[in-house]
Amino acid sequence: MSDVRILGKRLAQRIGQEAIVLGRITEKSSDGKSAEITTTDDARINVTFLEPLDNNESGYIEVRGTVKSKSTMSCSKFVCFSPSMTKDFNLNGYNTMATMRCAVGNQLEGVFYGD
Repeated sequence: MSDVRILGKRLAQRIGQEAIVLGRITEKSSDGKSAEITTTDDARINVTFLEPLDNNESGYIEVRGTVKSKSTMSCSKFVCFSPSMTKDFNLNGYNTMATMRCAVGNQLEGVFYGD
C-alpha cells in the first residue's frame, strides 16, 4: 500500500517507505529544490524535490514520496493548492481522517479496493 496518508508527527513510522503528507510551504530554498513544510498537525518537515518549485507556490501542498527520516522526505510527485482553493479547508477533519486511516491500515484494503 504505497498511497498512505500520514500526519507529520508520524513520519518516523514510515522511514524507507512511501507516504503522502499535506501541509503548508513555510520556507523554500533559493533554488526551489527543497522546502520546509508545516504539516496539518504542526510538524515541520524538510522535503527535497526532483524539479524546482515555482517561486509563486504558496498555500497547501500535497507531497508524495519516500520518507528518509522522522523529519525529511524525498518527493516524487506533488500538488499545490492555491489559498483561494483551500480557504475553507477543515484541518481537524483531515487530521481525524488521516489518524483513522493509519489506525485501520490494511483492514480497509478489501473494503475500498477490489481483490
